[in-house]
Amino acid sequence: MAAALALGATGALLGTRFQATTEALVDTATARAIVEGHGEDTERSRVLDIARASPWPAPYTARTLGHPFLDEWRGREDELAAAPHAQRAYEDAVARGEIPALPQWASQAIDLINDLPSAADLVGTLAAQAEDALARAGRR
Repeated sequence: MAAALALGATGALLGTRFQATTEALVDTATARAIVEGHGEDTERSRVLDIARASPWPAPYTARTLGHPFLDEWRGREDELAAAPHAQRAYEDAVARGEIPALPQWASQAIDLINDLPSAADLVGTLAAQAEDALARAGRR
């Protein structure tokens, strides 16, 4: 956030960062995966939206961490959309606990996330970093 503000942005999207906090309403495995993940572990795709029958608009793909269903259907989105048996297979695999029930949404910036602070501590850290970055940018 500090870098975005210093470059003139009026804000930054921090959803992934807040998923990796102690209070986040995500599975602990997701929070750990974000802390342990790398930007190259993420990809934009419609596969999981199609498999989950999500009405999310196709042009706005989600960025997620890897997922077995994504690996199976990558690049075959049209085929998946036309294959109700595949969507049922997804639902069945979720019900059996073989694959995660939800995608692990995560930005490419997960390389910058290496801890699980409380949300309050994170907000304090972000504010201090932003203040410092803006002060440094103002001196240039």
